[in-house]
Amino acid sequence: MSQLQQVASSSIGRSSKSCKLTWADFVSSVLQITIQAYQLMFTDQIAKIDWEENVFTERLGVDYIRPLAFDRDLPIRVSVRNKIHTEAMREGTQPTIQAKEIDMMLFDVWERNYHRKYFAWEAKRVGDKRVDLKYNNLNSEYVNEAIYRFIEGDYSDGLEDAGVLGYVLAGMVDNIVKDINGSMGNIRNKPALPASNFLQLASPVSSFQDIFRSSHSRSEGTLFCLQHLFLTFNLDNCFPKEITIESYSHASFACHSQLFLVVGVWM
Repeated sequence: MSQLQQVASSSIGRSSKSCKLTWADFVSSVLQITIQAYQLMFTDQIAKIDWEENVFTERLGVDYIRPLAFDRDLPIRVSVRNKIHTEAMREGTQPTIQAKEIDMMLFDVWERNYHRKYFAWEAKRVGDKRVDLKYNNLNSEYVNEAIYRFIEGDYSDGLEDAGVLGYVLAGMVDNIVKDINGSMGNIRNKPALPASNFLQLASPVSSFQDIFRSSHSRSEGTLFCLQHLFLTFNLDNCFPKEITIESYSHASFACHSQLFLVVGVWM
């Protein structure tokens, strides 16, 4: 029985408050339900290459993750494009208009201040510059505007786990990873990240194998880890009909329509 099934069976007929689900179990469930929701979205073939990143996130979170969690009695609630207010904003010393917006939050009723303990997903579009040079800027933005937001504590400050969604518009996963790693040494208006921050191949989750991991340090010194999930969508019908959900991720031909999903896990 998978972790997701165990959590579902232990939650049936009980509120999440009485279930006493651990944070580690919650994070594991988030990873699995995200992959399963993606597989359903892939099968439905609704994604389009000209979608904005917010459209990808809205459809994945609201149309797939949210109903899947409900149908399986999982203690996971989904909120898309939620504003995060700092303590300074709550005290009235910082304008609330400066509040950062998290693309997707997954949470449960953990405690009285449960709204402060959530799994965050930030989203960015990326692509392979070998297909088109314009994608090189997107890869830099993925580091500069996504990973760095966790490093600087804009999102999930003080939490052990978080994540990033990166929607790949073109190219192969291995090339995207290489470009993202390469861009860490040359980040616009921010300190360069050393090679210790590079994405490394990680252990699969169930049958899904395109997972990488990277280690980082927050600005104030605490360490965290990001897990990267690369998800492919058939946006241009570039995959042969015989490619299945289980086998598509290691296809050896070039494709101009992929989705790259990064899930972050803090240590």
